[in-house]
This record gives sequence, structure tokens and C-alpha cells, in this order.
Amino acid sequence: MASFERFDDMCDLRLKPKILRNLLSEYVPNEKQPLVDFQSLAKVVSTIATHKLLSESPSSSADQKKLQAKPSKSAVDDWVERLLALVSSDMPDKCWVGVVLIGVTCRECSSDRFFSSYSVWFNCLLSHIKNPESSRIVLVASCTSVSDLLTRLSRFTNTKKEAVSHASKVVLPVIKLLEEESSEALWESIVHLLSTIVILFPAAFHNSYDKVEAVIASKIFSAKTSSNMLKKFAHFLALLPKANKGDAGSWSLMMQKLLIAINVHLNNFFQGLEDETVGKKAIQRLAPPGKDSPLPLGGQDGALDDASWNSEQLIVSRVSALMFCSSTMLTSSYKSKLNVPVASLLSLVERVLAVNGSLPRSMSPFMTGIQQELVCAELPTLHSSALELLRATIKCIRSQLLPYAASVVRVVSSYFKKCSLPELRIKLYSITKTLLKSMGVGMAMQLANEAVSNASVDLEGFDAVSSKTPSLTNAAVLKGGSKKRKHASNSGAEAENSAVEVGVPHNHSLKIAALEALETLLTIGGALGSNGWRERVDKLLMTTVTNACEGRWANAETYHHLPNKSSTDLVEFKLAALRAFLASLVSPSLVRPAFLAEGLELFQRGKCQAEMKVAEFCAHALMSLEVVIHPRALPLDGLPSLSSQFPGSNSLASQKHNALGLNKMDRIAGDSSVLSNLWLSNVDVPANSEIQRSIDTTLPLPEAKRLKVGNDLVGSENVQQADVLIKVPESTKESLGHVSERDDDMVPKEVVIETHEGEGLEGQDSLMEEAAVGKKHESLGESDDDSIPSLKADDYLSSDSDIES
Repeated sequence: MASFERFDDMCDLRLKPKILRNLLSEYVPNEKQPLVDFQSLAKVVSTIATHKLLSESPSSSADQKKLQAKPSKSAVDDWVERLLALVSSDMPDKCWVGVVLIGVTCRECSSDRFFSSYSVWFNCLLSHIKNPESSRIVLVASCTSVSDLLTRLSRFTNTKKEAVSHASKVVLPVIKLLEEESSEALWESIVHLLSTIVILFPAAFHNSYDKVEAVIASKIFSAKTSSNMLKKFAHFLALLPKANKGDAGSWSLMMQKLLIAINVHLNNFFQGLEDETVGKKAIQRLAPPGKDSPLPLGGQDGALDDASWNSEQLIVSRVSALMFCSSTMLTSSYKSKLNVPVASLLSLVERVLAVNGSLPRSMSPFMTGIQQELVCAELPTLHSSALELLRATIKCIRSQLLPYAASVVRVVSSYFKKCSLPELRIKLYSITKTLLKSMGVGMAMQLANEAVSNASVDLEGFDAVSSKTPSLTNAAVLKGGSKKRKHASNSGAEAENSAVEVGVPHNHSLKIAALEALETLLTIGGALGSNGWRERVDKLLMTTVTNACEGRWANAETYHHLPNKSSTDLVEFKLAALRAFLASLVSPSLVRPAFLAEGLELFQRGKCQAEMKVAEFCAHALMSLEVVIHPRALPLDGLPSLSSQFPGSNSLASQKHNALGLNKMDRIAGDSSVLSNLWLSNVDVPANSEIQRSIDTTLPLPEAKRLKVGNDLVGSENVQQADVLIKVPESTKESLGHVSERDDDMVPKEVVIETHEGEGLEGQDSLMEEAAVGKKHESLGESDDDSIPSLKADDYLSSDSDIES
């Protein structure tokens, strides 16, 4: 009747044991059945992970829990029993299947089953690692499965001692395999296992630290290690100080050993290209006389064998690996506070970047042309590693780089001038971004001109070439579409453009790096652009983004014809151009953005593009530009003035207000000194003693009512007396005086102004402005009603110092 059993849906818990048994019968071999297909294991692993077949998690219902617990547990028991039988098999292929699936079981099984079975599984896997007759595929699978087991074991807080004990049992056997075996697949699995142990159980290396360091260093210095494995060994070596004592001293000792080894290699590589005293000074700085010098890295002298020592390529690959190890140490997290040797690191970077392959006159007789050729071929790789080390140093110490900021700026600026390779210029732009983010406006002031001038070269250079592309493309279409036109125009134009290749996309990586550097510069130091580079950058970005979005460099359809290219490169370049242009529009500036209208039109069109990433960013840009289009701080000339309410007013305050809004604001854009003078200038209203008109006789009745309504809006309990004394009945005076005395600490002292008749309309308007300022100032300082606009007194008058005096 089991074949007629029905299930609720695909999540029915009764399905799990049945699917697991089907996998056992169809894909997992037993002792008698041969292995059908290695690729079938991928389906087994995927199905187990998708349906959680080994989780043994029954339903929360008590009845279903009783019904499903036994079948699920029985199916997993059969699964584990089959795997243990395969692990102990003498056939390498079946043993490999069992070891691989044991690792999957360690990841997917329930906590109770793992806790009760991990010791048995660990001993089975360790026996294969220690067995010298185990095949390589079994060794590789065993290292990977042990790594999965230790990773799962680290999540149990009550098994720390057992976990460290198990991990320490693995270290020496795998180190022995690393020395004896030459398979890179096995090396990779061993390094992965050792890295897992260093991160999770560093105490497992206490008794074997020196041995591990020596073996890893020998592999780095070996001529048989590939470049791929060099990086993996270097990455593990960077993690190794955590396994020594875990303190800052272990980190500093490893960094010192690395820098000494690098300089020793450079002494041999730079023979004839630099003064010999440079290398000696570098070594003396790392190991000063009178102090104990550290042991060489790995207990060796850091040298290759004689045959390899003369190979420039091998020397550079080893130096690059050691620099990568140093960079990883600088950027990895560490528990203790580190003492970073910034001076030695910057000296090393400056030493490498100073060598460009040219021979000093005194060294010319000692180096042949072939030697110089070999050195120049490897220098870009060495320079790239040095730039990565510089970037890692900046990221490590960030704002603490200030004492060395001048040296870093000098190195970056000088290398920008002599660097022409795109890959190296990309790294320079990345370093520029890191410097700006780490040190802020001060670094922006130093690197602004250098970044702008180099970005202009990299962006405008491509613009000059790409501007010809549309005409050439159209010409090609016309020639292909009409034979008569083709024969007619076959005279001189075809010969002139015969060497021009149309439709080949440019490498946008350099342009993207330049745009990102400009974006960072505008975001951090855009307000400092009044010294001349800001207008230049705005125009450059406007031209760049227009060309990118109009397809003048290349169309996205062009990339579909290339086997190893896609439209992703062009889309990323468009996004970089749009981001930089948006930063240009929203970056702080003394004047209004020059290309705001063009930017709004461009983003509006971009929001409707078919490319989703571009359209999404353009919609985001329009949202960000709302602050520029509708600023929250209203300009002075945009506020209503009393002159609009009283057309006949000729008050001095209104004249000064209009002069500020119409005349002085235009001069602010041209000269930043005008802004400073404006802040320091006194544009207050006339003194109170000059206003000689009584408000009760000149103020019209509707306007008096309007002022009373304004007072009521503020609230009677928060209203203070106006700065102008109005003639009111005695009872009103007494009540106002009572309020002033009661809130003496909260309300400014009243200023009584004597008014006389016969002053004209100027006094009327100025007096009205003073009253409005007083009421607004009171509402701003004491009103709790959020519905009342919070307009400052400065929105109507420039200063109220004379009123309060």
C-alpha cells in the first residue's frame, strides 16, 4: 500500500525519507555495485541541500512528530551507514565518494547527530590523511571534508578543548603531505584546511608554528610554485601571526621578516639600476645595528637556488607574493593594536617606483641590453605590487598617515607624471580615492590639481578619437546599403579611412577609474574648487557624460558581435559618468550649477532607457537633485517684502533689502571675497532713534488688525511684547507689563521707542518691518506650534542688532 500513499505537497515531511532512500538506491553505490557516474554526485548534493534531507526536523505537532521521527531517523541512519562503508572501501573511487558525502553530511545533518558522530567521522578522515598509500583524490577530498567538519564543530561552545585537540592532530600530517607531494590540487586543499584552523583554532599551531612557517616559506621561494599557488601560500602566511601568540609582537616580527626578504631580493634585481647604498640603507632601517636581527623568513636566507636566482621573472614573482602577503597583513583585522612600520613601507614603495628601467651613466658598462630588456619586461608587475602595498598601507592607518602625508603626495604626484600604462594609472586613481576618503579636505587641497589634470588627459584623449566614430559608422552603413554610392565614393575617402577600425570598443576601465576619482574629489573637496579647477571639472564631466549616453564611443549592440565582450563594460562606464556628473551638480559651490538644466534633461531621458541599471540610477539622480531644484533655505530675494504690500514705500530698509537680493548676489558668483565682505558688512535697518512717526496715527486699521491676528497665531501665552511701543489703553499696558515681568528670564527686555509725527512714509515701512521682525523672532524662539513656518528674522532683514540695542 506504500505505493498508493499520497502527500500533501512538496513540503510534506513524509517525502524526506523517501527521497533520501531513492538517492541511496540510485546514485550512491554500495560494496557490490560499481560507481555509475561521478557527475551524479552533483545531483545528490543539490537535492540534499534543497530539501534538507539530513536535517531530521519533524513537525511541531505532537502527533506528526511521533509519526515522522522514526522513518526520518531510520533513513539518515541508513545514509550514514552506507557512507562509512564507502569510506573504508579499498577502491579509490568508492572511497572518494564516501569521503565527499561525509563532508556534505557534516554541513547538512542535525546538531544532535553531528555532536554524537563527529569523532567517528573525524578519525575515518584522518586515517586517510595519514595513510601514505591513499590516492591523491582521496587526500584532496579528505582535507576538504575535515575543513567542513571543523567549521561545523566551531559552532558548539561546549567543545572548544576537543575541537582544538582534533585540529592539532591534523596540522603535522598535512604539513608532511605539503613537503612530499607536488600536486597543486592537493596543495590548495591543504592551504584551505590550514587557513580554516588558523582562523577558528589558532591554538592548534602552538607546538608546530616554526615548522609551518618554514614549509610555507620554502614553497614561496621554490621555483616550482605557480603564480596561482604563490598567492594562496602568501595569504596563509599573512594569517599565520594569529597562531603564534596572537599579539602585536608576532605581527611586527612577521612584517619585519617580510620586508627584509623583499629588500634582499630587490638588491639582486636592481643591480646596475640603482645606487648600491639604497639597498643597504633599507636593510639597516629594518635591522638597525646594535639590535638583534630577526631570523630570516622560514629560517632560510630568503634566496633562491643559483639557477633561479638569475631569473628576473622568478624574482619578481616571489617579491610580488611577499608584497601581497604584506598587504594582506595590513588590511586584515587583528585583535591587538599594531605598530605599523610606515616609514619602512613607504621607503620600499618609493624605492620600487623610482626604478623605471633606465641605466645610470656610471652603470651602463655593467649591464647588457638583454639584461635591461628582461628587467623592463618585469617592472610593470613589480610596480603594480608596490602600488597595491601603498594602498594597503593607507587603508590600514587611514587618518594617522598625516605625519607621512607629504611623502605620499610626492610619490603619487611624481609617479603620475611618468606613468603611461593604463593598468598602473588605474591603481593610481584608486590610491587617490583612498587618500581622499582617509584624510578628507586637507588631502583634497593637495591632490586636486594633480587628479584633475590627469583625469582630463585620460578622458579627453578618448573623446578626441571617439568623436569620429558616428560619422565613420554612418559612412560604413551608407556604403553597405547602396552599391552606386559605394562605387561613386570610392575615390579618396576610402583610402583615407582605410586604417581606421570601426566598432572596436575601448577599454573603459581607465576612464571609469578617472571618473570615480573625480567623483570622490567633488564630494569631499568640491567647495574648494574656487581656485580654478572646479569649472574645468564641471565642463569635462558634462562632455564625458553626454558622449557616453549618446553612444559616441560605442553602442551596446557593438559588443554582441565580440566573443569575449559584453555590454557590461559600456554600461559600467555610463554609470560611472552619470555618478560623477551627479556629484558635480550636488557638490557644494559658490554659484549655481552651470549645467543643471542639461543635467535634468539628461537624467529625464535616461530614466526612460531600456538599460535597467542606467534607468534606475537616473531616477535616483532626479531624486537627489530635488535639493538643488527646491532648496530648503529660501534665498533672500525670493521672500515677500513689505514693498509689495505697500507699493508707495521708499524705506531705506526696503532699498537695502532689494540691493542685497539683486545687486550683491550677482557679484557673489564671481568673487569669493565678496561673500566674505557680505558676511562682515552691516546691512541693518536705520537706528531706532531715526524713526519718528507714531504708529497709532499712521497705521491703517486693516493692517493693525492683521498684526493682531499674527499675534493670536503665535499664542497668547508665548507672545512677548513688540519692540515698538503702541498706544493702547492702560489696562492693556498693565497686562503686557505683567507678562514681561513674569517671564523676565524668557523674554528679551522691552525697548521703548518714542515716536513723533511728521516723518513720512519711510518711517512707516521701517517701523512695520521692525514689528514684523519682533513677532517672527518671538514665534521662532518660544512657539511650540509646528504648523507655523519657522522663518528667521534674517529672512526679512539682514541684522537686528540695532533693534535690540
